[in-house]
Order: sequence, then structure tokens, then C-alpha cells
Amino acid sequence: MRPITGREELDLFRRLPYVLDAELADDLAGGRRRPEWMWVALRGDRLLARAAWWGRPGDAEPALLDVLDIDDAAPAAERVDIGVRLLRTAMAAVLPAGARPPEYSRFIPADWRDTTAARRVVEDRMTVLERTGARLFVERLRLEWRPGTPVPGPSGRLAFRPLQDTAELLDLMARVLEGTLDAHSLDDLTRMSVPDAAADHYEQELARYTSPRDWWRVATLPDGEPVGFVIPARNDYNAIIAYLAVLPEHRGNGHIDDILAEGTRVLAEQGVPRVRAATDLGNTPMANAFRRAGYVNFERAVSMVWS
Repeated sequence: MRPITGREELDLFRRLPYVLDAELADDLAGGRRRPEWMWVALRGDRLLARAAWWGRPGDAEPALLDVLDIDDAAPAAERVDIGVRLLRTAMAAVLPAGARPPEYSRFIPADWRDTTAARRVVEDRMTVLERTGARLFVERLRLEWRPGTPVPGPSGRLAFRPLQDTAELLDLMARVLEGTLDAHSLDDLTRMSVPDAAADHYEQELARYTSPRDWWRVATLPDGEPVGFVIPARNDYNAIIAYLAVLPEHRGNGHIDDILAEGTRVLAEQGVPRVRAATDLGNTPMANAFRRAGYVNFERAVSMVWS
């Protein structure tokens, strides 16, 4: 059990297939992955298990465990045991002593519960994580808008303008945390104040996007009163709806459809090949809004955390 030596061992690492394999070379080149964060369990030249973390360029520690695979052709007890041993060994080497491991996230088929083979793949990996002390945190829908899908025109009920400044965004982000259904936001609120939770989300995610900030929009009533906002952006991989929210006092009036349409329209005008988004499985109002806007639930993601 060891880390890979470098890009020259990518083919070895990719012998166990996963949807992120196509991104690994670019991630290594961009500093989002490092060979010492990419571990393999070998028996001779046979790859039995692998694990890899992802991080932001320049960060001393990884931010996410997003690759964990085991040889699905091996006997059940053996493959899970090897996965556990590899993950424990790799975590001891990669993560600071005593630190809480970063969140685990895996993309899974949208219908993973409906087929025995897909379910076994997901549950085996969850079992590996559970045996190292992790627990299920949230399951999320991964959504995609594709060119050619109609984008509704403005309804006339709302107006849209650019954000005035970061202070306005932080105020709006703090206000929408009231009554939020988002699991990560709810978890943040158990550990920090509302303003601190908004600021942390902004600093750790939104502030890092290099796409134009004039894409970001505040939705208002005709008299200028803010109703909500949307953050269309581009991350390292795709155009995305990074944040979409309606202020508590304006929820239940269908404004989410207009706000999502505006964010989608901003990105569609850039000629992007797709727009990606995600929402928690339990956030039914948001999931329904994406469905009405023509977004397809092409995949899910499961997240696990260590207490």
C-alpha cells in the first residue's frame, strides 16, 4: 500500500474505473491533486483498491476525499477489508495527526438503488467508510441543463441587477439561512453564527471562482426590494449554478423559477456545453424548480463525514 510515484503511474491508478478518471491528469497538472494524495493497494501488479484526495492549488492539506474504489471482482469480505486497510493507511500518511478527515463525496448513478450491481458498488464503499468511523451525511441530486433546452424568458414579475458589493451578498446569504433545507448550511449553523456561516461559505467557495462577478444577480420586485439572488459561475470543470436562494419572506410565490431562469440564461449566453447544479435529495422545492427549468437529474452524490 503506497502513493503513486507520479503521472507515470496514472494508468495503474485508473485500472479501477470511476467517472473522475478523465480529470485526474488535468488535476495533477493544476495542483488540485498530488501523487502523495493518491494511494493504491497492490498484490503483485494487480490493483485491489485505490483512494485519492482533492484540494485547492497551494493548500497544505486536501479538502475532499473523492476517489475510493475496490476491486469489485474480489470476494466481498476481502474487498471491503482491503479498502479499509488502504484507507486507514493512507489517512495516517496524508492527514495531520488528530485532524478530522475531510468529507467524502462520491458520484453515483441516479437509479443506484434500483439495480443490484450498482447498489452493491455504492454500499461496499460506504461500508469501507463506516468501518473507519464515517457516517452518511447527505445524498444530493446532480443536475444538468443542456443546450437546446428552452430557457423561459423573463416573466416581468422580477427585475435583475448586479450585486452592489460583497457586503450586500453577505447580508443576503445570512438572511436566506433562515429556514434553509441545505444539509451543509444546517451543519455550519451548529458550529457558528449566521453571519460567520455566510462569510465562511463565501470565502471557501464563492470568492474562489474566477469567472466574472458581473454574472451574479440580485432579483428584486419592481420597487427594488430584494427577493433573492443567483450566482452563475464557472468552476475548474463546468459552468454551474453555484448558489440560488429566495429570501424567507418571499418564499412560496414562485420566484425561484424566475431566478433560476435568469442564472441559466446568463450561462447559456456564454455558449457553454452544459450547466451543472446540485441540491440535497430532501430539498424538494429546489429539486422541483430545477426539474421545471428543464434540468436533468443525471447522477447523484453521496457524502459521508467523520464526527
